[in-house]
This record gives sequence, structure tokens and C-alpha cells, in this order.
Amino acid sequence: MLRDERISGATRRIAARGFGMWYILMLIALLYRQFYLGQPVSEYWDIGLIFFMGTFYVSIASFAHGAIYEHAVVRIGKWTAPIILITIVALNYQQGQINSAIDWGEVVVSALVGLSVFGLVCYYLYRRWEGQNILDD
Repeated sequence: MLRDERISGATRRIAARGFGMWYILMLIALLYRQFYLGQPVSEYWDIGLIFFMGTFYVSIASFAHGAIYEHAVVRIGKWTAPIILITIVALNYQQGQINSAIDWGEVVVSALVGLSVFGLVCYYLYRRWEGQNILDD
């Protein structure tokens, strides 16, 4: 069976919408279990792991294939990185893992290191894709 570009485009749009719905519903389920039901993370670590693996895969794949452009990354990164940092600190405080300023500093530094490593990997993948595109032209 032959597939033209319209069918392929429609299939990609449906898959993207399905992933978007899955992503939002998984995030809602995680937030519901954490804040409304008050469950500890140990009770739903599997759902969290699936959510974060999906997020990580889409982020890395997007950068590796040049699907995210520099201006959008800068605009989104200005808001996303601080929100992630604040969320990590808030969740550690809520779980009672922050008892002093030193604990707070350790959490902030480790979160910044993790975000920096992720950012550097994404930057490398984007530049690699960009370099391959220049060579192909």
C-alpha cells in the first residue's frame, strides 16, 4: 500500500496529540498522588519513572534531530530550569530531607549539576545535528 505525505502527516499529528495527552495525564496522575492523596514516592515510583523516561527520550530525540530551535530553547529554558529547581527543592523539603542550610545547598547544587549535564548533552546533540545539516547542503 502506498502512503503519501498527507497520510504520513496525519499519522504524525495523531501520534503527537496522543503523546501530548499521555504526557499531561501522567503528570496529573503524579501530582494527584503526591499532593491530594499524600502518597509517598515509593508507592508510585514506577509511574514517575515512566513519565521521566518519556520526557527524557523526547527531549534528547528532539535535540538530536534538530526539532527544537535556539530561540525556543532559550525562551523555554528561562522558565523551565528555575521551575524544575524550585520543584526539586520543594519536594525534598516536603519529604523532610532538608533540615539545615547545608542540606538545602546540597540539594540546589546537585540539581544545578544535573540540569547542567542535561543542558550540555542537549546542546551537543543540537550542534551535532546542525553540523550534519550544513555538511549535507
